[in-house]
Amino acid sequence: MEADRRTSSLWHKFLLFNHKWVTTIALLAAILLIVLYVRTFCVGSYRISTAAMENTLHEGDYVLVNKFRPGRMSHNQVLLFFSPLMKDRKEAPILVSRCIAEPGDTIQVSNAGYRINGTVYPRSPNALSSYAIEAEMRNYFGEVLRKLNIPLRDMKETSSGGITVSLTSFEEYRIREELTGLMNARFVREETGNYQVIVPRKGEVYRLTGAAITACREAIRAEAEEKVEFRNRKLFLDGRETTQFRFRQDYYWVLSDNINEAVDSRHVGFIPAGNIIGKAWLCWYSKDRERVFKRIY
Repeated sequence: MEADRRTSSLWHKFLLFNHKWVTTIALLAAILLIVLYVRTFCVGSYRISTAAMENTLHEGDYVLVNKFRPGRMSHNQVLLFFSPLMKDRKEAPILVSRCIAEPGDTIQVSNAGYRINGTVYPRSPNALSSYAIEAEMRNYFGEVLRKLNIPLRDMKETSSGGITVSLTSFEEYRIREELTGLMNARFVREETGNYQVIVPRKGEVYRLTGAAITACREAIRAEAEEKVEFRNRKLFLDGRETTQFRFRQDYYWVLSDNINEAVDSRHVGFIPAGNIIGKAWLCWYSKDRERVFKRIY
């Protein structure tokens, strides 16, 4: 009897011990699955590896990306996306830019900003533009930058002995306050080129005229695959020339704040909704401590 009770007690302890381990393993597995689900479908952490979004985001910043419903972006949101270029299909790099236009929008781009469906949208105050400084102004201009603690960003020499630098609109304003009238006239923002495009919307017929055929080239190649051919800025489907195309998914037009260092829709065309990872919404690490745990706008 005594031996039976001891055996029963040991067996009970064994079952209790195993139950605790099974419970612990099940709990850890559940936590792991939840973490994987959240990172895959809800929130992910990414390192910014380029200067494309200076001064909104710095190279080396770590950001949290909201992946919930990634295919639905709105104007002015900063987003991460996979390159849509056909040559990048196997290992598509992750790019970062600002959403300028949504599916169906008509967008006009100029130095002054963006006009979307007739409404003017000013450029982000953190966006960088390129400015030309003549040779005679170089030394004085350098003194002004040092006085205002403005970095000499993306400096390039010109053939005439002058330089070009990248500045935000607020930095431009501060510098102009220090310059004389004549110097202000010789301190010029470089033109970026004006254009107008309509962003493709799922299921709608898109007319391919002017800049549109260049902007849509990669998107059409991805959707039509071997049936498509471009010759002399014209589209051929199944060997027949056409000026129209019906898209199977929504697209976005994105531009980066730092136009001199960016790869955005000017280079890769429209961004398919399926290539969007999500919206960058919080910087959780940066060498600039003032940026840590700040929302991204």
